[in-house]
Amino acid sequence: MSILTERRVTSLVLLLVGMALLSQTFGQAYSGLGAFSPMFFPQIVLSFWVAVAALDLVAELRQRVVGTRPQLLRVTVIALASLVFLLAMTRIGFFLAAVPFSAVALVTLGLRRPVPVAAVSLGVPAALVALFNHLLTLPLPTSPVAWWF
Repeated sequence: MSILTERRVTSLVLLLVGMALLSQTFGQAYSGLGAFSPMFFPQIVLSFWVAVAALDLVAELRQRVVGTRPQLLRVTVIALASLVFLLAMTRIGFFLAAVPFSAVALVTLGLRRPVPVAAVSLGVPAALVALFNHLLTLPLPTSPVAWWF
């Protein structure tokens, strides 16, 4: 039985990244902003992320399945795409950065049909922009080209 599988590595990386991001939301003081600080919503989302990642890692460690060799290339491509997405989001906005990231992630994870890849790559970021920018009024980074995305 191999202790190092792709799913275990991915689960551990997701847990560590979530914990690192969550640790950055504490200890920041904001005055005069009303009842909630700007870190309120990110703390909720990141706490959920850490809890789900921890449960996933425990489930993966409890499985007694003989794993195949980890596909580290897949994990590396997703990690690099995530890094590029995060850097690009600050320059070109959430929507324009999320569409290519979604397409790369879906193709890397094995979805090859062009219509579903295009639909998810455009639909999920558009739905998130509509939800956060317009319904929740928690604006995501916007594009320098157009303010609506």
